[in-house]
Amino acid sequence: MPAPESASVAQLLESVDLTVTHTRRVSLAPRERWSAPVGVTSLLYLDAGELRGVPVAACATGPRRCEITTSEVADPAQAGLSAGSALLALGRTPHTFTAAEPTTLIVVTLELTETAQRLHALLPDPLTMVGFSAHDPAVAALASNMGHPEPDSADDANLGTPLRPGDAVICQLMARTLLLSVLRAWYSAGCAPADWSARVADPHLDRVLQAIHENPGHDWSLDGLATLGTMSRSVFARRFREVLGASPWQYLASLRMEDAKRRLATGASVTQTSRELGYASDEGFSRAFRRHTGVPPSRWRSREEPVGAR
Repeated sequence: MPAPESASVAQLLESVDLTVTHTRRVSLAPRERWSAPVGVTSLLYLDAGELRGVPVAACATGPRRCEITTSEVADPAQAGLSAGSALLALGRTPHTFTAAEPTTLIVVTLELTETAQRLHALLPDPLTMVGFSAHDPAVAALASNMGHPEPDSADDANLGTPLRPGDAVICQLMARTLLLSVLRAWYSAGCAPADWSARVADPHLDRVLQAIHENPGHDWSLDGLATLGTMSRSVFARRFREVLGASPWQYLASLRMEDAKRRLATGASVTQTSRELGYASDEGFSRAFRRHTGVPPSRWRSREEPVGAR
């Protein structure tokens, strides 16, 4: 029977689901840069070469040890990732990397469903696994065969390999396998905080999170949420902030915005989205959406979204 700590992590991994919006193979020349944008979850596998400019602690495979790249290097721009490493950028802040030599990246742009907000609160940004290929060579081999090269021109894009039936499903399964393996490697290498599994496994907050994820547009109250978690108002508010790093209202607002992005991208109107997510007016919803994304909901709705996988 697995230990409670391991069981809670396994439960989290099992609950992770995602939608792949784009998968591509990116080739970089020496000194060429690649940026992980804000507001987008990007999963990278470094197939060949080396990237410089790792901004935070990098977790290394081995006997439960973590290596800090930036604090041990005089110039943070020289901190590097070698081939076989993986990185998950959650989009909370922008990150830019520079190729130290000819470099090939597998870049998967994805949206996490249901567990998205929870993972964003419980993981570092970016999460970096040095030597991931040594930790899980089978999944690394899978990753190295993902994605098509980026076209050099519009003409090349028009001549790209057509999608086959089921390609989007297969791509999604491959991306999920890579993500879960990276998360498992990060945890297994001992890079998770000491209380991480306990935070994941909190059964009282699980009930609350499940309820607001299932119905983010409900007129939630602090009393109602505390009752769901079988806690007093003060204990619930304190525990929620300790575990999620935000107040219940900040968390709910962020969840509603992520839901709004998906609804608008699939053709829902601004008014419909506003009402279904509990906003009293389109104007209030539009202001909140713009604060969260930097663009008005009408522009988000009209933009072209990638469909399936390349």
